[in-house]
Amino acid sequence: MLDNYFSASKMLGHLRSGPSGLHLDGFAAALKRQGYTDDTAVRYLRAAAHLGHVLAGRRGLPRDIDLQAFSEHLRTCRCPRAKGGRHNHHTIYGARLFRRYLVEIGVCLPAAVTATPVEPSLITSFKAWLRRHRGASDATIGLYARDVARLLMALGDDPATWDAAAVRTTFMDLASTSGRGTIEKMTTSLRAFLRYLAVEGRCRAGLDSAVPAYAHWRLADMPRYLATEQVNCLIAACNGEAPARRRDRAIILLLVRLGLRAGDVAQLRLDDIEWETGSLRVAGKSRNEVRLPLPQDVGDAIAAYVDCRPKHHASAHVFLRTIAPYGSFRRGDGISSLVRCAMQRAGIITPFKGAHALRHTAATEMLRHGVALEKIGLVLRHRGIDTTAYYAKADVALLKQIAQPWPEVL
Repeated sequence: MLDNYFSASKMLGHLRSGPSGLHLDGFAAALKRQGYTDDTAVRYLRAAAHLGHVLAGRRGLPRDIDLQAFSEHLRTCRCPRAKGGRHNHHTIYGARLFRRYLVEIGVCLPAAVTATPVEPSLITSFKAWLRRHRGASDATIGLYARDVARLLMALGDDPATWDAAAVRTTFMDLASTSGRGTIEKMTTSLRAFLRYLAVEGRCRAGLDSAVPAYAHWRLADMPRYLATEQVNCLIAACNGEAPARRRDRAIILLLVRLGLRAGDVAQLRLDDIEWETGSLRVAGKSRNEVRLPLPQDVGDAIAAYVDCRPKHHASAHVFLRTIAPYGSFRRGDGISSLVRCAMQRAGIITPFKGAHALRHTAATEMLRHGVALEKIGLVLRHRGIDTTAYYAKADVALLKQIAQPWPEVL
């Protein structure tokens, strides 16, 4: 496999002479499968060979790879055959990928897991409760556990001794060094934890009321949405036959027609699309599965992408990255980044970017077409009508009919 990247016999001999040589052909095949370009693969193969020769100088074996020691070597490297740069991100990342490949084939042992402190039993049981009864994701559970750990550190691990004054004082101390977003999340997590303790009989009831609310009215702002002309420009910016453009078009249409969250799109699987019934299964924040109608243009766009989707990657997810290493999107961040790039490509200048702006756009468009708030809430999977009512302010034409003139005008 190395012959596909190097033609000089002298270079091939150099690459295969070190401790890494036995595994470089397999590593090259793995890079090819993951979609790396030839230029990038050459850099990573050189890095792997460089790592092997450094090991040989220290009489080590591939199973003894120490990436930290290799990084320190690169700072003062004078190896004569270390072409392509010494201390740069390609060399470091190539060595890391090579070690990961050796772990996969059983040559290296996985890195030792750093010992973590024992988690308090209260946090462990709270996390299990969130997962079982609230359907919270791992990311949300991690945020809640972080805030709870700070509360336990300040008040102790016996909730029966806590009182409202202590809870409030601790919260105010933590909030004094945090921003608005952090304070809002901390309010939610601590109230949920205190309610959980009260239900379990571990603290007095009503302590959750001691956590004050942040003085911010979420319904005070206008919804962040794109105009119809901007939506058309955004979709047009994804026209083309290239797999990346087909993928982007399908994702944009899912977001702007059905108001899906970025995480919903990232986790969408091929089995979630019911072509015969024209519907889509979606599991949202609380993992409650719902079926949504699949509009014709959205279904056509998804089908067009699936036709040209990389066949060599056996992933159950619908959408894959087009940059090596190929694979599915791990979180919704990649979807939001894709939307931002599409907005930039379409020349859309707006203070709000990302996938959530298209969710607001979908709700606003439904409202403009006379869809009732209750039905909009069903599509967006809101728990209460109050959340959906946030979008009612976007109907400027209706607001003009009920707006009263200023006294000066009269």
